[in-house]
Amino acid sequence: MTRSPVAVVLFSLLFVGCAGEQAAVKQGRADSHYNIGLAHLTSGDAKQAIGEFSQAIGEAPDNPAYNNAIGLAYLLNRRTDLAIASFQKAIQLDPKFSDAYNNLGSAYVQRQEYDRAIKAFKQALANPAYLTPEQAHLNLGNIYVVKGQFPEAIEEFKRALDVSPDFAEAHNRLGYVYLVQRRSELAIAELTLALKQAPELATAHQSLGFAYLLAGEKDRARQAFQKVLELNPTSEMAAEAMRQLKQLN
Repeated sequence: MTRSPVAVVLFSLLFVGCAGEQAAVKQGRADSHYNIGLAHLTSGDAKQAIGEFSQAIGEAPDNPAYNNAIGLAYLLNRRTDLAIASFQKAIQLDPKFSDAYNNLGSAYVQRQEYDRAIKAFKQALANPAYLTPEQAHLNLGNIYVVKGQFPEAIEEFKRALDVSPDFAEAHNRLGYVYLVQRRSELAIAELTLALKQAPELATAHQSLGFAYLLAGEKDRARQAFQKVLELNPTSEMAAEAMRQLKQLN
């Protein structure tokens, strides 16, 4: 029996409709696993996050956001090789994915491959549509600090602040570099700005204590080191703060 043209068309539309519904259901499952994975990642449970992101990728392997997310979970779990492969996959799927470039740079930092990290951070910044370039500038600055390239570090921290003037960690890191350079007045100014935005930033209090010592302001130095003890009483920072307080007393 020969089917009428109308029947053939209806059958084709039905097939397309079923396929579309199946794709939507599959995408819904993927999104569900992804969102659960993000919740685990936010709470610091890398193992559970990896499991959820793996299932999301199983449903939608060509989604760059899923590959980037599992890379972050691997990075949190100190599985750097797998993190790098995941970020590279995300970038392959979306060559303008600046967050993935930034995360790739962080993975290279974890392996102390600083030249590769610098390249990745600069690739993140090459995209004018990057929504959070201050993060890549901060990361670049931190690498330059490690490499002892302080003028370059200062430039990157200032660029981060040009984008986000209230970025506490950029003020903190810039203040630290000024402290290393023994420029106490500039260090105090930047560290004070950091603490205005993030009053419980213990590293800024620690650096501020040393900056006040350098400036000869012992009472203020004592207050800064005491704040470190209040915020992180069992940390290595606190042990150093205690040593400084004993000397001041």
